[in-house]
Amino acid sequence: MGLLKFRLPPLDARRLERLKRAYVVGPDRSPFPMQVEFRGDLLVCKREATESGRLHVPWAVAGHGEPVLGTSTLAERPEPYDLALELARGRLCEVRDQLGDWSQLGLVVTGDLQELLARAQSAFSRAATRRDRRDEMNAAASECLAATLQAGRRLIDLYVGQVLQTRLAGGPSKLPTSLACVLDCDPKGRVPVSLEAFNAARIRCHWKFLEPDEGNPLWERVDSQLATARRNGMTIHAGPLIDLREEMLPDWLTLWRDDFDTILAMSVDFVKSVLMHYRGRIPVWTLVHRAGSSDAMGLSEEDQIRLTARLLQVARQTDPGAQFLVGFDRPWAEWMTSGRFQLGPLHLADYLARSDLGLSGIELEIAPGFGRPGSLYRDLFDFSKLLDLFALVNLPIAVNLAIPSNSGSDPQAAPGIVVEAAEWPEPPGEASQLQIASAWVSLAVAKPFVRSVTWSTLTDDHPHLYPFSGLHHDSTRPKQLAAWLADFRRRLLA
Repeated sequence: MGLLKFRLPPLDARRLERLKRAYVVGPDRSPFPMQVEFRGDLLVCKREATESGRLHVPWAVAGHGEPVLGTSTLAERPEPYDLALELARGRLCEVRDQLGDWSQLGLVVTGDLQELLARAQSAFSRAATRRDRRDEMNAAASECLAATLQAGRRLIDLYVGQVLQTRLAGGPSKLPTSLACVLDCDPKGRVPVSLEAFNAARIRCHWKFLEPDEGNPLWERVDSQLATARRNGMTIHAGPLIDLREEMLPDWLTLWRDDFDTILAMSVDFVKSVLMHYRGRIPVWTLVHRAGSSDAMGLSEEDQIRLTARLLQVARQTDPGAQFLVGFDRPWAEWMTSGRFQLGPLHLADYLARSDLGLSGIELEIAPGFGRPGSLYRDLFDFSKLLDLFALVNLPIAVNLAIPSNSGSDPQAAPGIVVEAAEWPEPPGEASQLQIASAWVSLAVAKPFVRSVTWSTLTDDHPHLYPFSGLHHDSTRPKQLAAWLADFRRRLLA
């Protein structure tokens, strides 16, 4: 049994409860199965593995909410580590390493960033030399984290600004990245709001939406969205066809729960029929979403991987001219600590890419600060690290993004999903949605390997997954983010 022990500063009951969501990752950032225990003022991580790892925990930092932060790589040892000090060391090393990498590629560093890093380094030095005075050590570690998170944000801002400027100066006058929305249409193809912010459309066509009754597909639901996208001159991306969140599968499929062979055969028939019906009319599909991460119809992880691989083969044979993506939710994979799933999204994406199945790209659903199937809250720096990590798969990336504008009860959102308001830097509102989403969209577009960014919800008054994630309250009240996206598209995107 492997043990990593951490001494905690004084924390209230809520923050101690949050620490139960801690996880330890290896070099590839995939979490180990583990258990968390509290022994007095110690946090104890129990694992089967005994190799070194990095602890990640939700950690409150003044002015920055409660983002997930990680330590540096730590070896097991009898004496406990000081958690606040190790979190400060971990993020400071990450920011300095990223600065070094980007500086070698030509990033111009400004004085304010250097000043923030100097302040962070000074605070860390004080923390590291006051371990015999724990109150002073914890205060200095907190000061270091606040300055380091500011420095990380400033570093990302510089990167985005300079990369966008370089890409626009060295090529076409505008970037080819797709900026899409998920269409919400009535049967006649009308949308409730203007689509001027987008140059692409995501057509919703998951199995339950398209075939609520077995053997009776409602083609008009997709046809109306397809017609709307064409009228607005938008490029088209459809899917996911198979969303392995159980609530997104047709009710009649539950008759075959735990029967993998029958579910596979029915999935193959459904995918074939849809692709044959729209062959040559829809160029890009997300084929399967949430593979290897959700409990659906009693399918094991192996079953879900086999299903995904077989559907990729079928799709490529049915429509050789189309592109096919596989989507992953919760890509930081903190959910793997339960041991229920072993592979994780990064390794599964890599496996599918190497299997010569015709995979054209991967899609990442980014929903920070939401309850499951959302992720724990992360900051912009961590989002950049995640995108760079998945770029190692060497396939184009599509990003599907959700950021809330409120934290109350949303009657049109999926039941049971909440906005974790305490994780955010400030109570979610229109202004904070604009501030956070504009930075995350800009960063994604700046990455050359990100080919599309999709906003997950058009309006809050239509059924949607994540609470208050729409760009509009309703047909007459756009949120602040809608105007920013329209201006961003006009200035930067083809």
